[in-house]
Amino acid sequence: MTLSERQKRQIAGAVAEVDDAQIGVWREMSTARRVQLALSMVRAAERVGTYRLQLRRPGLSQAEALFIVRKAPFEWSGVKAMADETKTFDDFMRSVIDALEEAKIDYLIGGAVGLWAWGDLRTTADFDIVVNLPTDRVVALSESFYKRNFLVPPDILLDLLIAPGDLPVNANHMATGFKAELFLLRPGDELRASALQRRMLADLGPPLGVVYVHSPEDLILYKVIYYGLSQQTKHVRDISSIVATIGDDLETEYIRLWVARLGLEEVWQDIWSQCSGNRDVSGYSKKTNL
Repeated sequence: MTLSERQKRQIAGAVAEVDDAQIGVWREMSTARRVQLALSMVRAAERVGTYRLQLRRPGLSQAEALFIVRKAPFEWSGVKAMADETKTFDDFMRSVIDALEEAKIDYLIGGAVGLWAWGDLRTTADFDIVVNLPTDRVVALSESFYKRNFLVPPDILLDLLIAPGDLPVNANHMATGFKAELFLLRPGDELRASALQRRMLADLGPPLGVVYVHSPEDLILYKVIYYGLSQQTKHVRDISSIVATIGDDLETEYIRLWVARLGLEEVWQDIWSQCSGNRDVSGYSKKTNL
């Protein structure tokens, strides 16, 4: 079978998200442990979705909100004994934030977890974090991670901090295989600097609590960039869900200015045409002039 250029880019984008260290950790686990961790990712997404929905609609009970989040009843009794209440993915994310806060590092949450604040719920084994890491805080951050069972040597942080391009620092949790990807603010990166300046607090419920996340507009912009690189349709779905959730409060002029500045007008038009077909947003593009 001959693959199109678009299919090749989609495959390359998917493979790029897989980390060898993660695979190594998961290979050492039993099947039951892998299932337990997978369930913890699902539960983390459901927990945040239920909490956020109840904030918007206080009259809903927790059971009613959970039912809406799942969109269909699901019986967990068959796996209840295996999936304990430790909420492993929640604990992992909280550990990452604790490490950053202890080291006094400015951060914001992006990726699928950042999407939980503004759009649809999507499970993930990765945790994307944008950080402003001064060189004099490198050792402090490495030590803060080490105390929490992450291996992030200071020389790796320094190498990637000064390296060209935008390779993230992979902070792999040695007990679970979950991974935090730290995207570093580099000199001259005006979009990331703007995103950090515009970061917003969002209440994702306990144990994460109130944390800094991408603004919906900056999250959209990064998904436009990633879609242009990988052609992965998950970015289109994510953008569509943000637009449908935020509605008229979306700062569309900011998005338009950056799309033009980045030379991504054609990519954005492609995304928007797909967004209009993915969900009922017909007419929304006229209201927002996107």
